[in-house]
Amino acid sequence: MQYHFLVGNDNGNSEHDIYIDGRLFQQPNVNCAVDQLPWSEEQAPETIVRNLQENLIVTIDSPAARAGMYYVGKFALESGELIENIQVGVDYKYEIDLPVVNTLAQIAAVAVQKGFAEEKKLPASIDVSADMATALPITQHSDESAAKFEKRFMNGPHHVTVHVGKQRVAVKVEFEFVKVIPEATPVTFSLQKDADGNWRKGDIFDAFVEENDLPNNFNGSFFKNKRILHTDIGDGSTEYPITEGNKFLRQFVHGTNHGAGYAIEEALSEFNRLIHLPDSPRQFFSDVIKNPNHKYHARAMNTLKRPLEGQARQIINNIRKQLTKARNEIDLICVYGGGSILMQPILAPMLKELCEEREIQLLYIPAKYAVTMNANGLDAFVRGKIYGAIKDRAKQPV
Repeated sequence: MQYHFLVGNDNGNSEHDIYIDGRLFQQPNVNCAVDQLPWSEEQAPETIVRNLQENLIVTIDSPAARAGMYYVGKFALESGELIENIQVGVDYKYEIDLPVVNTLAQIAAVAVQKGFAEEKKLPASIDVSADMATALPITQHSDESAAKFEKRFMNGPHHVTVHVGKQRVAVKVEFEFVKVIPEATPVTFSLQKDADGNWRKGDIFDAFVEENDLPNNFNGSFFKNKRILHTDIGDGSTEYPITEGNKFLRQFVHGTNHGAGYAIEEALSEFNRLIHLPDSPRQFFSDVIKNPNHKYHARAMNTLKRPLEGQARQIINNIRKQLTKARNEIDLICVYGGGSILMQPILAPMLKELCEEREIQLLYIPAKYAVTMNANGLDAFVRGKIYGAIKDRAKQPV
């Protein structure tokens, strides 16, 4: 069986948001290396295939990562094994194995699901070719680091064995072309266009339209020539790039090691003390915060309040620095990223005051869309004419 996938891949510090074949998959961005399968009895493949992302176990044989068997994403997090994650403020994404392993695992899993749906049984093997757009934090992105990350994927083939119960499917993944761009750049595509390539409309803009007395037929064309100061608040870093239209302005590269992850790290020991655990991973704390019905939610939020205020103040200070550097010649501050949801009650009032002072509009992306802005933009980018032109140019002989 052979498939070709378009992949928009956002490897976040906390969450992996990846579009494969037009579908969005979201997983905790963790894995763990293991020696054996957890199952001793045969299981019906259709049950596992249906929920394969939640039961993802792969064996990787790739020139780009350490060979071995891995639990990936949610299954790793809930396994009780010692997990690997992207260390906040320490790891360079283009150098470590985790983004490569998890990306290959997700692509292979989708191939298995697609093959099973078509054949009504597990195929023995599948060949996947892929075109992929992914991104690096702007503080890590350079021509050299982007090329290094691209080569790790393109120097294949990558052999992935997907374990479906005790059965196995061999998936060979080869990347036709990979383009690594600075984070935030894809968001300009996400603001302007929807998945079908039309000007974006809808509830993502409702609050912005109301606050700025804009017409009811407002759409993404509004942003096509705007000079935007992005504030992409992640787990381990916040990026403050400036874009003009779809162009990333290299002279305004700025990113800092501030984000929700630092607040969580600071609150984690107190949280563990309150719930009588000697230790728990950052992702567990993140899951508790996201679930208002969790029995520890109130305690988690209480331990988080003061650290979040400290991070929000740091972010405001860095936004001020960027505005000063740009001489306030900014049309719009756009705030998004997983960390923006937690910080919204604290950060949004501070930003509104700053924007009124500097005569700038504020677009605080609603929680429903905040996490996937980069992934949406990467998906739009890999499907678009610009990606096609870059790919064609790269394939021409020098």
